[in-house]
Amino acid sequence: MNEYILLIRAKGDPMAKLPKDKQRSHIEKTGAFIKSMHEEGVMTDAQPLKPQGAIVSKAEDKMVHIAIDTDREVIAGYYIIHAKTLDDAIKVAKSDPRFEEGNWKIEVRPVMQVEGINQ
Repeated sequence: MNEYILLIRAKGDPMAKLPKDKQRSHIEKTGAFIKSMHEEGVMTDAQPLKPQGAIVSKAEDKMVHIAIDTDREVIAGYYIIHAKTLDDAIKVAKSDPRFEEGNWKIEVRPVMQVEGINQ
C-alpha cells in the first residue's frame, strides 16, 4: 500500500456560507465518512485547518511571512490515506460527502518515501 495526502481546498470558508442545519449535516456526514475510512484501515489521519495562518518564504536572502489570503483558495484540511494506486486514492477523494454541498476541491498526492526523512 502507498501513502497519499489528500489536501482539501476551498475558496474562503464554505462552511460559514451554509445555514446552521446544513453545517451540522455536513459535519455529521463528513465525520461518518472519516470514521468509516478509519475503521476500514484506509485513513490514518484527518484534520480540518483554520483559514487563518501565514506563508513563510525566503527571497534574496530575506525571510518574510505574509498572512494567508482567505478570499483565495486555501487548504481547509487534509486526510492521510493508504491506497494501492493513485486511481484508488482518487476514488476515496471522490467519495467524500463534502462534494454534496459547496465548492470544494481535493488534491491527491502520493507521499514520497525518502531514506533519512520518513520514519
